[in-house]
Amino acid sequence: MKALHIAFVGHVAGDDIQSLLAPGQAVASPGYAGAPLMGVLIGELLRQGHRVTAITSDSTLPLDGGPQYRHGAGFSYVATPARRRAWRPNGLRLGRAVDFFAFEIGQIARAVDACAPDIVHAHWSYEMALGAMRQDRPILVTCHDSPRQVLRYSRNLYRSVRYLMARRVFAKGREFSAVSRYLADELRPYLAEAPEVIPNPVADYVFAAGAGPRQLPGTRRIGLICNGWGRRKNAEPALAAFARWRRSEPRAELHVYGDDFGPGERAQRWSLGRCLAAGMHFHGRLPHRALVESLATMDALLHPALEETFGVVLAEAMALGLPVVAGRSSGAVPDVMAGDAQGRSPLGLLVDVSRVDDIVGGLDGVFDTQYAARSRAGIERAREHYSTASVVRSYVDRYHRILAKESPCP
Repeated sequence: MKALHIAFVGHVAGDDIQSLLAPGQAVASPGYAGAPLMGVLIGELLRQGHRVTAITSDSTLPLDGGPQYRHGAGFSYVATPARRRAWRPNGLRLGRAVDFFAFEIGQIARAVDACAPDIVHAHWSYEMALGAMRQDRPILVTCHDSPRQVLRYSRNLYRSVRYLMARRVFAKGREFSAVSRYLADELRPYLAEAPEVIPNPVADYVFAAGAGPRQLPGTRRIGLICNGWGRRKNAEPALAAFARWRRSEPRAELHVYGDDFGPGERAQRWSLGRCLAAGMHFHGRLPHRALVESLATMDALLHPALEETFGVVLAEAMALGLPVVAGRSSGAVPDVMAGDAQGRSPLGLLVDVSRVDDIVGGLDGVFDTQYAARSRAGIERAREHYSTASVVRSYVDRYHRILAKESPCP
């Protein structure tokens, strides 16, 4: 296939693309942390011979300055200014939610126009997509969440603004993809055509961090990754369940990662206040590679989220050979874990994560005689469905199909 110039618009962290820059080209700005999959996809596109311009927003940049640029072989990184505050004024400018991110959308639109790509690939159906759509260019929008479900679990004015922005994207756009079948079904009522399902990737270094299929261990080290304390992430019953399980498993350890889950942060305070913290280790947010290295030392993953549109941590745990305990009704979770109609998965145990007793049963049951088989099946599924190379090949194939439809020549 022909090599393309792709404008990759989304939440890109500067640290995640530093290795793609030319020597001496230090990252200009932090960009967005917490979405390493963007850097993974960009790196693989470059490896497959394409040219990429990554465009992101950065609230640390001066609002009256222009974008900041850095370059590498076949690669450019563009960070555009963004406002810090959602509602309060930002100097002489309104809060970004007050005018529905108009300033940020305009900055992204100008950056897309300046790089003149063959095709634009926008990630997340909010300001990134709206900025990309301001230019009359072929565009694919990849949806990573369900705005309806986000609003359901976080009923506030800010999320209402975001929901309305997403509805505008759905009305304006023509070409969409979704990261799971569950998300595709969620979005189908809003779109003219069903979005194609292309999953999120697992980075090669995640597979490399694993030691292959595992045997039933003598330890009971459980990993739990939550970014943010809220109803959707559902951490409270998970922490309570671990404390109850540990009464019969005194060797058990729970290692918790993510925002609100560090030393002295909300999760630890909640657990200490209820005398539940014995055996718990609160690590907080870690750089992705450090998180993967730590997760590789665990024996299983507990994922209590009530709703996931993909859940890349599930695929990463599978790639590391960790059996998983997760929600049988938690959106895309059963599909990612190859669950059947009866809620059974060959990769772990699917339970009712709203019930403490069910989570305890899952933690107990995942260490049965099927442990090694689950570990092996998880690695095989991750390699077959979630490798970066296969995911990027699916995207590139979609780019060419979009361009063929846009071409005036038969």
